[in-house]
Amino acid sequence: MTSSLTSLDSLEQALSLQSPVQILAAVHEVFGPRAAILSSMQRAGAALCHMADRAGLAFPVIFVDTGVLHPETLAVRDRMIETHPHLRVRTLHPVRSFEQQTKDEGLLYLSKEGQERCCELRKSDPLRAIRGELDVLVGALRRDEGGRRGAVKFVEPDATLGVMRIHPFARLSRSELKDYMTAHPDALEHPLHRMGFPTVGCFPCTTPVRADEEERAGRWRHLADVAYCGINPADRPLPETGGPETPSEETLPSQETLDAKVLLGRLEDRLRR
Repeated sequence: MTSSLTSLDSLEQALSLQSPVQILAAVHEVFGPRAAILSSMQRAGAALCHMADRAGLAFPVIFVDTGVLHPETLAVRDRMIETHPHLRVRTLHPVRSFEQQTKDEGLLYLSKEGQERCCELRKSDPLRAIRGELDVLVGALRRDEGGRRGAVKFVEPDATLGVMRIHPFARLSRSELKDYMTAHPDALEHPLHRMGFPTVGCFPCTTPVRADEEERAGRWRHLADVAYCGINPADRPLPETGGPETPSEETLPSQETLDAKVLLGRLEDRLRR
């Protein structure tokens, strides 16, 4: 018997008792093609895609090509298409080329305010363009990354996109992620990770990181106090508090043909079997 969700806390608890692959299987069973993996082709995202593919779960994979990515990142994307037969990689693009954007607005990433607009135009807007097509985006955020992600939950609403974000790797440690990659040599490894880049974004705003620095120190190094692009709700500060967004029942996604609370309740039921 299907029940409706009464609290995100109860779903959070149910998710926390499962392994990442169990979470992936449950999400796929309940949401089908209206759930997708969001991956930038970095280590954790590639591991999540590998885990889903090897479990035979036919997820769409959403990849945002900002137009200023490292060629190695695009190569990982292309290799995933070749080697992960159960996944369907879909590449999203900004409306304008980076050249046209710069012609129209200048080099935005040289200031904090410009960086925020640049990331909106080249990362967030392509995702917003597919609003309504999905109910769930599965990501690879980990608490072990620190910073704002230190409190990331297994489930959080994204009111901007009208979806629920689910993070099967929320409690996965860096060493556990490394162990997974070692145990699965066919999982794709971004080559820049071996060249001092623990995280990889657009090439104008990504630099190597020293061993004594935080993991995201190489992102927007030229700008003070910038470590996130804002594509993930967990990374976005609340204007009035400066803290990360807090999930609430009022921001649950709702589609015309779907009852989001009932679907999430079905997911909770599936996890508690």
